[in-house]
Amino acid sequence: MTLEQKRAALAFGHVEAIAKAHLKGSPERQQYGTLAGKLPALIQTAGLCQALHFVRSRKPKDAEKPDLATKLLSHLAQQLHRVEPAINGPDALCREVREAKTASYLWLAREAVACATWYARLAKSELGVELTDDAGQGAPT
Repeated sequence: MTLEQKRAALAFGHVEAIAKAHLKGSPERQQYGTLAGKLPALIQTAGLCQALHFVRSRKPKDAEKPDLATKLLSHLAQQLHRVEPAINGPDALCREVREAKTASYLWLAREAVACATWYARLAKSELGVELTDDAGQGAPT
């Protein structure tokens, strides 16, 4: 199995779990799909560290609602664990990226974009979320 197939297979499993857990057209699918759809461009324009912390800031204010921003970070952490074993969850992902040396940061950013692109593609195909849809998730300033 190629690296690209591994990225795609893991991303498909994650997105499929979101699809099964939330009804078609639900706000939860929309939130996850919108964040996933915007993540590759956000990483490329704002940088990996800022993008991760922006996604992290999208946690729902209502504790009763599912935290799909942290779920997306958890999914990305599982992808990046392959290249950096210290990344074992959302908190470790943010910490490792913040503390990474330049070469490691660039490598993680490249890998994150490659993985995030799969989540964006699958959010569109499996969750039915268009990138033009907006769930109140503005870009960081």
